Amino acid sequence: MPSIQNEIDSAIVLTSRPYSDGKRVVRVMSRTHGAIALWVNEGRGKNRRIAMWHAGALLELSGMNRKGSEGLIRFREARRTVVLDAVIRDPRRSAVVFFICEVIEKTMAEETPHPEVHDLMARTICEIESSTTLGWIHAAFLGQLIRLLGIAPVSPGNSDFTSLDLQSGDWKYEIGLEKESLEKSIADGFMAFLEPEAPVPTMWSIADRKRLVLGQVRYLQHQLGTLREIKSYAVLEAVFDNER
Repeated sequence: MPSIQNEIDSAIVLTSRPYSDGKRVVRVMSRTHGAIALWVNEGRGKNRRIAMWHAGALLELSGMNRKGSEGLIRFREARRTVVLDAVIRDPRRSAVVFFICEVIEKTMAEETPHPEVHDLMARTICEIESSTTLGWIHAAFLGQLIRLLGIAPVSPGNSDFTSLDLQSGDWKYEIGLEKESLEKSIADGFMAFLEPEAPVPTMWSIADRKRLVLGQVRYLQHQLGTLREIKSYAVLEAVFDNER
C-alpha cells in the first residue's frame, strides 16, 4: 500500500500488544484500508490511555499517516465512538468479541479494503453489547461474512447430496473427512446462516453448533487461502458450554 494520509477513519481493534514502555502495536480493521497495524503512544503515568485498546473497541482515528509503503501507521488522535461496558465486564460477551476479532485478523489479507466487513463487525459488536442471547451470534457473523465476501457455496439443486466439501465448496454424494466436510444436516444450517436474521436451529445440540462454527471457519479460510488456528475458539466454547 502507498503512503497513507487520512484525516478521519473508523477502525475496530483486533489485537493490542505492548512493544515498549508506553508504546504498543495495535492491529485494527480500518474501514478505508482494511487490516492495518498502528503505532500507539499510550502515554505515561496519569496520562496513560490503555483501556480504549481492547479487542473490539470501536474507534475514530484522525490524522492517520505513513510515509512510504511499509511500516506502522501513526495517527494524531483516537476516540471511542461506542463505550462497550457490557463487553468489557461480561466474560461471555468478551469471548465472542475476541473470537470474531481473531477470525478477521488471521483470515483477511493485510491492507485490503473491505468496508462491508468493517461495518458487519461494528454491527455485530454492538449487538453483542446489547443482546440477551449470545449463543449463536458468532455463527450468524460468520455466515454473513462468507456471503459479503462473495464466496458462499451455491444452493444444492439436488436433495440427494449428503455433504458440503469445505475445500471446494461443492456438494457431494458421499461424506468426506470430518474436518473437511459437513454432513447435510449441518450444511443446511451453514446455508441458512448466510442470510441476515437467520433463525436459531431449535433442535441442535451444542456439539452441532461446534461442528457448524468450525466448518464455517474452515470453509472461509480455505476459500481465502489462509488456514490458521483460531485459538480463542476453545475459550468461547468453554464459556458457552451450557448455553444454546
